[in-house]
Amino acid sequence: MPDPVDIIVGRNVRTLRAKRRISQLELGEALGLTFQQIQKYEKGTNRVSASKLHQIAVFLGVDISELFEGANPTDGLARPGLSPEAYELALHYDKLRSTAGKEAVKTILSIMTGDSYAEALG
Repeated sequence: MPDPVDIIVGRNVRTLRAKRRISQLELGEALGLTFQQIQKYEKGTNRVSASKLHQIAVFLGVDISELFEGANPTDGLARPGLSPEAYELALHYDKLRSTAGKEAVKTILSIMTGDSYAEALG
């Protein structure tokens, strides 16, 4: 499953490329890549290296930060072994202010899974 940041970067590359009426083939040739590789970048299937991100930004005439527009700064951080969905759930759980709300989430998870998430979530 592609990382959410890779999907956002790919979507932004596609949008910026299309706005400039540049084909995937033209972008690929400028970067020394095939248009198929550009397709994979744009779908988020393959990650774009830092050097390629820089080359893309220069070729498209944008600041590299535009390629990350819309990405959450915490995406991809501190989630070892967690799926994107589990990480998102953990973020929402941490935002709960009331102890009762946290206990309700733990109870629901325990009932739905048969596991004792109450201990795991603290």
